[in-house]
Amino acid sequence: MPQCAHTDADADADADAVPVQALPGAMSIVQETACSVNSQLDRLQQQITRPEKLLYTQDAPPPHIRRLQNVIGSISVTSKTQPFLPAIRLADLLADSTGTFQYPLSAVARTETESQAEEHVSDYLWLVAAKAAVQASGLVMHSLLDYTLQLQEEIYYWNAVLGSVWNSGIYTAQTTPVRLWHWTKDLSSFRTMQTVSSESLSRSIAARWAQFYQIARQSMSEYPIRLNWSSPIRSCRSEIRQKRDHLLAMRDIHTSSLGLLMEGWRAFQIEDLASNADRVSRDQWQETVTRIVALTEAILHQAISQSSAADFEKRVFAVMEDDRSSMQMQGSGPFSTQPPVRLIERVVYLLRAQLPAHTASMSAFVVLHGRPSRVTRYWIPASLAVLSSSLSLRFIAHRQDQILQWIMDIGSTIVDFGGNWVVEPIRKLIGTIRHDEKSEIAIMSKNSLVADRASLERMVIDFVRDRPDLSQGQLPAEDTTAIANAVKEGDLTPVLKAYERDLRTPFVGTVRGDLVRALLIQIQKTKVDVEIAISGINALLKSQELVFGFVGLTPGILVSYSALRWLIGLFGNRRGLQRGKKQHALRRGLRNVTRILTSARSPDGTVSYKESGRLICEAEDLLQKIKTVLGGIQYQEFREDIQDLLDVQSGVDKQLRVVERMRWAYFH
Repeated sequence: MPQCAHTDADADADADAVPVQALPGAMSIVQETACSVNSQLDRLQQQITRPEKLLYTQDAPPPHIRRLQNVIGSISVTSKTQPFLPAIRLADLLADSTGTFQYPLSAVARTETESQAEEHVSDYLWLVAAKAAVQASGLVMHSLLDYTLQLQEEIYYWNAVLGSVWNSGIYTAQTTPVRLWHWTKDLSSFRTMQTVSSESLSRSIAARWAQFYQIARQSMSEYPIRLNWSSPIRSCRSEIRQKRDHLLAMRDIHTSSLGLLMEGWRAFQIEDLASNADRVSRDQWQETVTRIVALTEAILHQAISQSSAADFEKRVFAVMEDDRSSMQMQGSGPFSTQPPVRLIERVVYLLRAQLPAHTASMSAFVVLHGRPSRVTRYWIPASLAVLSSSLSLRFIAHRQDQILQWIMDIGSTIVDFGGNWVVEPIRKLIGTIRHDEKSEIAIMSKNSLVADRASLERMVIDFVRDRPDLSQGQLPAEDTTAIANAVKEGDLTPVLKAYERDLRTPFVGTVRGDLVRALLIQIQKTKVDVEIAISGINALLKSQELVFGFVGLTPGILVSYSALRWLIGLFGNRRGLQRGKKQHALRRGLRNVTRILTSARSPDGTVSYKESGRLICEAEDLLQKIKTVLGGIQYQEFREDIQDLLDVQSGVDKQLRVVERMRWAYFH
C-alpha cells in the first residue's frame, strides 16, 4: 500500500509485484505438463522410426531427414527442469527446418515408391509441428502466467489502498502533482476552445444567444471540477476502482486462456497411436496439433481485448471454427508436406510477431492500470528528507561533542556489559566445572562451626567443674567426655539446671556471676545452632553450584542474543520476517484455492476454463513460495498434491479432498 513515512511497505509491495519467472533449473507446472506431452510425442517418433518403417537402404538417412531429426531433438522438452527455448531461437530453428523438402529419388530405396517417402517426410514434419506447438504454447502459457500473477499483485495493491481511507489519502497526496498537471492542461485547452468558439460566434447574427448558451454550458462543465476539488479522495477512490475493474477483467481473460491451453494439451491422447498407427489415429493427432496452434493464435489475438471471460471464450471458439473450416477447404493429400509446413510457418509468425506484440501490449496495460511509479510513490518522503537535511546537519554540528559523548558512553556500556555479565560469568562457570576453590559459593567460613562448637564444649565443661552438683560430688573424667558428647548433641542440662537455680535468687546469682555466665553459654549455644543451619544451606548451595552458574550467565546471554538478532534483522536480509510473510502468503493461497473450488461448481461437477486457469496460477504461486519452507521429499510430495489438485477431470469433490489433505499435511 502507498506510504509516505513508512516506505518499507512500498518496498515489500514492489518485491511482491515481481512476477514469478521460470528460471533455468526451476520446475513449474507448465514445464512439467509440457514434459509429459513431449514424452507422448516421443512414443510417436519411435513408432515412425522403427526398423519396419525405414525407407532408406543407406546407413544414414538423407540430409533433409537428418536436419528434421536434429530440429526435433533441439525443440524437445526432455526434462521437467529444462526451460523452454527463447522465442527467437525457436523461430530460427523452425524457419530453417521448412526450407526445402524436395529430395532426389535416388535417396529412396528402389523397392519403395515416392509416396511412401513423402509419407515419411510428412510424419517428421508433423512431429516438428507438434513439438513446436508445445514449445510455442508453453512460452505463451509462461507469459500468460507471469502477467496473471503480476495482475493479481496489482489487484492486491489496489485492494489495500481501497481498504483504508488513510491509504487512499496518501495515494491522493502522492498523485496530486500529476493531477494538477493534467487539470492545468485540460483547463488551458478548454480556454483555447472557448476563445475560438467566441470569435466564430461573434461573426453571426445570433451571436448573443449562442454566447449565452456557451456560458451556461461552461458553467455546467465547471461544476464537476469543483466537485472533484471538494472531494479529491472520493475521486481518487473512484479512479482506483476503475483501474481495479480493468485489472480484474484482464486477469479473468488470462486465466481463461491458461485453462484453454491446458485443456488443449490434455487433448494429446496418442497412447492408441503408439500401438496402432492407423489412418484414423493419425488424423486425430494431426487435428489436435492444428487445434493447438489455432488456439494459441486466437488467444494471443483476443487476449488484450476489454471484455468478459465468457465473451472472450466465445470469440476464441469462433476463430478456431473459422480456422478449421479454412484448413478443410485447403486440404491436400493425406501425406502431403504442405499442411505441416504451413502450420510451422504459422508458429514462426506467432513467435516473431504475435507473442512480442502481446508482451508489449500487456506491459503497457500494467503500466496504465497498475500501481503508480516509484517516483510518484516516493517523492513525498524524498522531498521531506531533502528539506530536513539542512536542519539535521545544523543539529549535528551544534551538538557534536554531546553526540560523541553519547556514542562513547554507549560503547563503554556495551563493553562493560559484555565483560561483567557475559565474560566473567563464563569464567566462573568454567571454574565451577573444574572445582576451582576461588569460584566456590559459600556463605560462611569452613572451620567456623567447628571452632564455635569446641568453644561451647569447653565453656560447659568449665561451668560444670566450677559449679558442680554437690549431691554428686566431684566430676570424674568420664563424665567430662559424656558432657562434651551431650553438648555436641545440643544437650545443656547442667547449665540449664544451674540457670534455673540462680533464677530463684537472681540478685545473688548475678553478684556471683553464675547467672550471667549461664546466659552467655546459652547465647553461644544459639550461635552454634545458627551456624549449623547456615552450614546446611551452604551445603545445599555447593550441591547446586553449577545450576547457579548457568543462572548467572543466562541474563547476559539472553540480552546478547536478542541484540544480535535485532541487528541481523535490521541490517541483514530479514529472513525470519520474509519466512513469516511467505507462510502467511501460503495460507492465503490455499484459501484462494478453496474459494475457487467451492464457488465454481458446474452441472458436470468440474470447473470452468477460467477457474481452471486460476487454479494453475494459485498452484504456481504456491510452488514458488513453498520452496523456502519445504525441502527434499516434502517438496516432491507437495508437487504430487498439486498435480492431483490440477486434475480438473476428477471433479470438484476430489479436488476439495486434496485441498483438505494439503491443509493438515503442510499447514498444521
